[in-house]
Amino acid sequence: MPEIRHQSVDGFFAIFKPSGLSSATALNHVKHELHADKAGFLGTLDVAAMGVLPVAVGRATRLIAYLPATPKEYVGELVLGMRTVTDDTQGAIVARCATGGLYEASIVEAMESVAARVSQVPPHVSAKHREGVRGYTAMRQRGELLDFEPQPVVVHTLLVLLHRTVDGGRRVHFRMTVAPGFYVRSFCRDVGDELGVGACMGSLVRTRAHGYGVTQAMALSKLARRVADGDYSFVSSGEANPALLGTLPRLELSELQADAFRHGLHVVLGVPDAEAALVYTANEFLGVARVDGGTIRPLRVMM
Repeated sequence: MPEIRHQSVDGFFAIFKPSGLSSATALNHVKHELHADKAGFLGTLDVAAMGVLPVAVGRATRLIAYLPATPKEYVGELVLGMRTVTDDTQGAIVARCATGGLYEASIVEAMESVAARVSQVPPHVSAKHREGVRGYTAMRQRGELLDFEPQPVVVHTLLVLLHRTVDGGRRVHFRMTVAPGFYVRSFCRDVGDELGVGACMGSLVRTRAHGYGVTQAMALSKLARRVADGDYSFVSSGEANPALLGTLPRLELSELQADAFRHGLHVVLGVPDAEAALVYTANEFLGVARVDGGTIRPLRVMM
C-alpha cells in the first residue's frame, strides 16, 4: 500500500473554542485535522469559556516565545451574591448573599475600582503553579486549594453592557480589554468582595487575541471541512500581523552570512539593537535573532 502523505503546515491561525472543551483538547483536534506533530495555543481558555484561541502549528511553535504580549478582549458576566471555590459558576458554592439592595451605580463604581488596581491574586484553581504544581492539578488530584501571590495586571478598557436579574440574583455583562496574565474570574471575585456580597464569573467569551477577532476564528467543524478540501489559506506566517511577528524588525543576510547563521554563529551586520528580529536571506526565513552592538546572535534557527 502506498504511503499517504499529508501537507506540512507551518504558521498561525485561530479557532473558536466552544464551551465545555479544554484548550488542550481543542488543540488535539487541530493536530489531528492537520496531521501536525507540533502545535501550541497562544493563551489558554478555561473549559467553560469560549472564544478566540490562536494557535501555532509546525515550525511556528518555535516562535511562540518571541511573540509580543498584546492585549486580549473579553465579554464576561458578573454573577453577584455567590462565592464559589473556582470563582466561576462551575465550582462548588461556598456562600450566598442577598443583592437586592445594590444600586447599579454602586456596582459600576466597584467594577471600575477593581479594574484600576495594578495587581491581582490568581484563582486557586488555575494554570498558575506553585512549587511545580498547577492550581487545577492540586484541586483535582489532592483536593487542595493553592494560594498564589498577587501578580501585576493591567486593564486597558472596561465597558458595562447590561444589568439584569436572573432568578432573583443580579448579573452584569461587561466588555474588557486586558494585558496578558489577567484573570476575569479574579476580577469578578474581587468586585464581589468590594461590594461585600461576594461574586463569581458566569459566562465568558474571548472576542480578540493576537490580532484575531471572532469573525477570523474558525469552528473546529469548519477547520475539518477546509482541510478536507485541501484549503490551507487560513494559515498565516504571522509576518503581517502586528500582534504576532509584524512588529519585529526584519534583517536581510547575504548567503555567506546566512550560512554562518544556520550554524548558530554570530554575524556582524551593524544594525540597531533589538531583543528579537526576524532573519532572512533571499526571502527565505532563517529564524529569530537578538541584535547586540550590531552583532546578530541567533536565538532560534529554523533550518
